[in-house]
Amino acid sequence: MTTPSRPRLLLVAHGTRSALGRRVLGRVLLETRKALRPDGVTGVDTGVDTVDCRLAWVDVQSPGPERILADGVPTVVVPVFLARGFHVTHDVGQACLQAPGPVVQTPHLGSEPEVVRAVIQRLAEAGATGAFGADAVVLGAAGSRDSSSVAETRELAGTLSRLLGVPVTAAFASAAEPSVTDAVAAFRASGHSRVAVATHLLAPGFFADRLAAAGGDLTSEPLGAHPEVIDLIVRRYREFADVLCG
Repeated sequence: MTTPSRPRLLLVAHGTRSALGRRVLGRVLLETRKALRPDGVTGVDTGVDTVDCRLAWVDVQSPGPERILADGVPTVVVPVFLARGFHVTHDVGQACLQAPGPVVQTPHLGSEPEVVRAVIQRLAEAGATGAFGADAVVLGAAGSRDSSSVAETRELAGTLSRLLGVPVTAAFASAAEPSVTDAVAAFRASGHSRVAVATHLLAPGFFADRLAAAGGDLTSEPLGAHPEVIDLIVRRYREFADVLCG
C-alpha cells in the first residue's frame, strides 16, 4: 500500500436526495482526485504526491465530516459551498475543531475568479450571452438566513453585471428575498424581454429544480465539475496543505 506523503483532502458538501446531484458531486471528487495525481492526468503536473481524497456531507446523507476526521489523519478540509452560512461556519467548523488530528479548514468556494468564470461559461452554454443572449440575468442561489451569505451573493451579482454588461440581480430559492420567481417577474415588468437564470448551485437537486421552474427564458446548469471549480479546489488544497505541513 502506498502511504500518502501529503495531507488528505476532504471535500464537504451539502447532502441531497437527488441521485443525479450525488453523481455530480461524485464527479467533482473524481475530477479533483485526477487533478491531484502526480502524473498530471489533467495535463498539468501539480507536483503533489499521492493524495487521499474523500467526500463528506453536512445534511441528508452520511458520512459526516466528523466521522472521517475521527481517525486523526492530517487533513485539508474544503467546504464546497458557494456561499458562507451555518453549514460552513458551524457544521464544518465544529467538525474541524473537534478533530483529534491536525486539520485545517479552507475558505468555502465563494466568489473567487474561478467561480465567476464558471458561472459565465454555464450561461454561455445555455445561450444567455452574446448578441442574442439575455438582456437581464437573475443569479439564483439556494438562500440563507445568514446576512453575510446573502451579501456575498449580491456582491457576485454586481460583478457579473459589470462583466456581462446587463443588469444582474441576486435572488434565492429559500430563506431570503427576493425569490427567483419574483426577480424574474420584476425584470419582465420593467421591460426586459429575455431573462436568464444563472444557477448559482454546485449540483442538481431540490433548489436547482426551483430555479428551473422560476419562469426564466433560459436557465444555466449547476456548476458541477466545471474545470474552473476543480482548479479552485486544487488551489485551495495546495495553499492550505503547505500551511498544514508547516
